[in-house]
This record gives sequence, C-alpha cells and structure tokens, in this order.
Amino acid sequence: MKQRSRVVKDKKVRAFEATVRVVWGFERVFKTYIHSEESAGLWAYVRQLSQTEQHKAKAVQSNETLQLVLNHSPKLKTGLYLEFADRTYKVVSVDPFEFNRTDLTIRAEEVSPPTFDEVEYDEY
Repeated sequence: MKQRSRVVKDKKVRAFEATVRVVWGFERVFKTYIHSEESAGLWAYVRQLSQTEQHKAKAVQSNETLQLVLNHSPKLKTGLYLEFADRTYKVVSVDPFEFNRTDLTIRAEEVSPPTFDEVEYDEY
C-alpha cells in the first residue's frame, strides 16, 4: 500500500454551514460552526493551489484556489464554508484518501461571505 506523506496541520480553520430556519414566523439565516467555540476551529494543513492546478480546475468550471488537509470527520462535506486568513471559502470537493478515515483532502474556492442573522456553535 502506498504511504501518504505526512503534512503538518498547523493552521486553524473555522468551518460552518448556513441554514435557514423559521423562527416566530420569520426566516432566519444561521451560521452554525461544526466545532465548539472553545476549540476556535479545526487544525489543518493549508496551501494555495499552483497556477497549473487552478488552470486544470477551471477546465471543469471550478474556481478552486485552496487545498486543505484535515483530520477525518463525517461533518466535513461539500457545501460547507471555511474561514481562513480573514477570507471565506466554500468546499468544492472532499477526497477521503483511500477511505482509511485518517485524513481528508479538501479543495475550496473563495467566495463572498454570506450574511447571517445568528451564530451558533456545535458541541464537536
């Protein structure tokens, strides 16, 4: 079996999902972090995609700009938002690397941050 090279997960990334709920008859948009407030995020290895990688992504109509490696979690999925270095990214793809449940490689594209009515944290 091929060994994956080890990367240092030395950056904090905050991951959240946007959900719409009806509260007292009004639609409210919630920013729900998938981790606790105390943890302040998830540890990740983060790198910008090279120009060649970005060019290949654009060939399939994707604007991927960032690659992250995080510890496996079933909560990490496409459609989530990530906050890193004062920017917001949307998860485009999740690669479970040989389905061994150790690391996930995520590709994300930079987006404008959505507007939220309330913020809440998970008990992750």
